[in-house]
Amino acid sequence: MEASYFTELFSAVIRELVEWRNWVVGVLLAVTFTVLGVGFFWPERYETSAMLYADVTNIIQPLLKGRAEVTAIDRSEQAREQIYTRKIMLKVANDMGMIGPLTTVEEQEGQIAALRDSVEIKNEGKNYFRVIYSNQDQDASFNVLNAVVDSFITDTSEKRRQESRSAYEFIEQQVVTYKRQLLLAEKLLKEFKSKNLDGDERSVSARINQLRLQIEELKLTIGETDAREKSLREQMKSESEYLSAKSKVDEEKARLNLLKERLDILRLSYQETYPDIVTLKQQISAQELIIDAMKGSDYRSGNSSSDSVENPLYEELRKQQAQAEVDLRSQKNRLASVQRMLKEEYLRAERIASKDAELAELVRDYDVTRDIYEEMLGRKEKARLSMTLDVEGQGINFKIQEPAVYPLYPSGIRFIHFVLAAPLVGLLAAIGIVVFYVLVDPRLRSPAQLTDSLPANVELLVVVPHIRTRLTARLVRVDMLVLSFVCLVAAGLYAGLVWGRLNGYL
Repeated sequence: MEASYFTELFSAVIRELVEWRNWVVGVLLAVTFTVLGVGFFWPERYETSAMLYADVTNIIQPLLKGRAEVTAIDRSEQAREQIYTRKIMLKVANDMGMIGPLTTVEEQEGQIAALRDSVEIKNEGKNYFRVIYSNQDQDASFNVLNAVVDSFITDTSEKRRQESRSAYEFIEQQVVTYKRQLLLAEKLLKEFKSKNLDGDERSVSARINQLRLQIEELKLTIGETDAREKSLREQMKSESEYLSAKSKVDEEKARLNLLKERLDILRLSYQETYPDIVTLKQQISAQELIIDAMKGSDYRSGNSSSDSVENPLYEELRKQQAQAEVDLRSQKNRLASVQRMLKEEYLRAERIASKDAELAELVRDYDVTRDIYEEMLGRKEKARLSMTLDVEGQGINFKIQEPAVYPLYPSGIRFIHFVLAAPLVGLLAAIGIVVFYVLVDPRLRSPAQLTDSLPANVELLVVVPHIRTRLTARLVRVDMLVLSFVCLVAAGLYAGLVWGRLNGYL
């Protein structure tokens, strides 16, 4: 848009203001006094606030760190939830006389709802929050806020003590319950161990290994004894039970030489203390005695062949063979006994393996119950210390950081604001109506509008200005004087009303 358009619009508005001067003044005065009247009846509210601080530090807390836990309470959010509860609102209403003995339930709920709507909680930072209350009465605003703060602090302290005591009593009951479970688990474990005396897998394994070694040693011993018994049996076959007297000396010498040869052969492999060597030495000594006895006797080579004597070597071999058989039988019996014991150990190992699952379950139940019981004992002590802290007031305490101040001036929009805004609103309303009228009026008020509306081949030749006569000018001056007088009177009335209202006369 061109600048001439706004200039012409401004001129048109001025002309309409002059043309409708009576209505403009009337609208101005009507709107002004209407706004002032609203200010007369506008309710003024007095706001009172107090800042609270949640004190979580104390001298005892560092000493009991990790052993006692202070009851945790959220700051502004918890304060909002607790202050808005019916319990505190009802207590404040009773203390301030808002609710009496004859108040109905509906009226009580209405008073509580109104009180809750008038209380506001604002978070002011870490551990700080502000409680705000507004009311039309200064005394009520101040007294109600103090009552709300006092009720909140008292209720918080009582709730904290109650929660600590409830937690301590609950944990104490759990400790008693787990103690009974622990005693029952110990009893079951003792009964199981008293009924199952087979030992453990380690002892059974050691016993099985020991028996296996014994079996291997017995098998080796049995093999040696059996070989010795067979050797003695072969020697007995080569010896005769009786010896004839004919050519006895030669035969005994030949036998003596044979024994010496055997002795020499055994000495190559064994020591002198070896039983066979000792036996051969004895046999050689006995054989030499026999030969010496035979040489001094009356035996001759021509004696009868029917004469015979017992063979001492055969007797000795027979005795050794009998002893070897006895040893062999005893060793085999011992081997059978050891093998039977090994089978019994295998059966015992199976019984222990089958009982290990039950024992592991009993031990696991006992260990779990014991750990929980010990943990609950520690928690019980922490709960007791926490309860003591809360009772002594050493936990989280809500303190009044900034106490409530008696409100001297109302908050929000006051009467003085309406006084200042009323003339401005009236003037804007009157001018706004005229501007709106000019904008929506279809009549042509400027040559530019007429030129824009004409076709391109039609030109505007001349503009006839508005001409005022002397009578018209005189009437305008008279009207302006009258309107000015009316405005002065209205201004005086306006000032009187404002003065009376500010000084409390109205």
